Amino acid sequence: MITVTQPRGDSADAARRLSPSSIARQGAGYAGSALLSSALGLVGTVVLAHELGASSFGSYSFAVAFLLFVAMFADLGLFLPASRLLATVDSREQRSIVGAAWLVFVPTGVLYVVAVELLSFGVDSVFNVHAGAALRWAAPLAVAYPLFQAGLQLSQGVARLHVYSTVAVLAQGLFVAAVLVWVWSGGPGDTTAAVVIRAGAFACAAVVLVAWLRPVFRGARVHIQRLVAGARGYGFEVYVGRVLSMGTYNMDTLMVAAFANARSVGYYALAGSIATASGTPVLGFCNALFPRMVHSDRIDRRWISVATGLSAGVFVAAIVLAGPAVRIVFGSGFAPVVPLVIVLVLAQGIRSVTGVYNTFLSARGRGKELRNAALVLAGSNLVLNFALIPPFGATGAAWASVVALVANLGTHVFYYRRSLGGVVEGVAHA
Repeated sequence: MITVTQPRGDSADAARRLSPSSIARQGAGYAGSALLSSALGLVGTVVLAHELGASSFGSYSFAVAFLLFVAMFADLGLFLPASRLLATVDSREQRSIVGAAWLVFVPTGVLYVVAVELLSFGVDSVFNVHAGAALRWAAPLAVAYPLFQAGLQLSQGVARLHVYSTVAVLAQGLFVAAVLVWVWSGGPGDTTAAVVIRAGAFACAAVVLVAWLRPVFRGARVHIQRLVAGARGYGFEVYVGRVLSMGTYNMDTLMVAAFANARSVGYYALAGSIATASGTPVLGFCNALFPRMVHSDRIDRRWISVATGLSAGVFVAAIVLAGPAVRIVFGSGFAPVVPLVIVLVLAQGIRSVTGVYNTFLSARGRGKELRNAALVLAGSNLVLNFALIPPFGATGAAWASVVALVANLGTHVFYYRRSLGGVVEGVAHA
């Protein structure tokens, strides 16, 4: 029998946050905001692709991918325990936990900036791009990237996904506005300026995100101790698994840069941006379900059906619309993007369905299961990336993602079914 500790505090408030209508509103709101954010980001991407050209755009895409890649390491397993804890307390205590979480982020954010600065001196000699200077200039502002990742988990825990969703739209809106002003003012079309503009836009929005979650810093020491205890108990296992899985999954762009050229990086990154947008409806659905899953002992089959149906519909739409859309928006020079989009949308659909299982296991504190599933994904990615990217470039990277994600889905299903017969430690002990 799986047991959980019931939420403390205002039970009526908890019921509202966990009700199906609230979950539906949050999921739909998140998906809608994410689609708008992706659309705005795509506008900025289109402008930059035309302004920079394929090779410089490839270096820009590499720099952004590199900053996001390093951002995955800043979590240290502290924010999943915060998210689970937030889902079990009343709104007053939530604000204190959010404050403690932001204080914890400060040293990890500093480490992130230092790491990017140091690593920037070696990227140009390892990869076929010119991005070192851009990374050095952007690093202090790019701390917004790991902050956004932490903010998503905190927003999940307090059942206020609209905060994260709105700020994500704001970030992309500021990015587009800054890019348009830069282009219209006749600014130099170089990679460094583009990377700094994007990081700066997200840094401005990050300030809003921190303030909007209404942190309170009184009594932070006690809550920090609880977060550290949660990280030691299961959070760090999840963190290690996430770094292994997502690190190897997202290293494809870096490997394309190493084995191909900047132009191929640009094509692959553009296709990836389009495919990522295709997964936002299911992602919003999963994020909205997190607080409810903290108190659920199994996945409702309807959730799997919704995720599968949405993913299948998006894949069919990609087959039909990808070609005309790319030709109209980017021109015939970006035709190699089309087959990449279709394959990566398929990969994103598989990842979206996996997300339902992953969210459940995360909400239930199943650190070992998530770590083991991540090891399978990491191993699959490494083997397939090195087997397929050197001979086939971006196309090999896309198909490597599909096969690795199939293995990842199967592993998640296995561990979910096995977890149904186990016992999960109560949230109060997390």
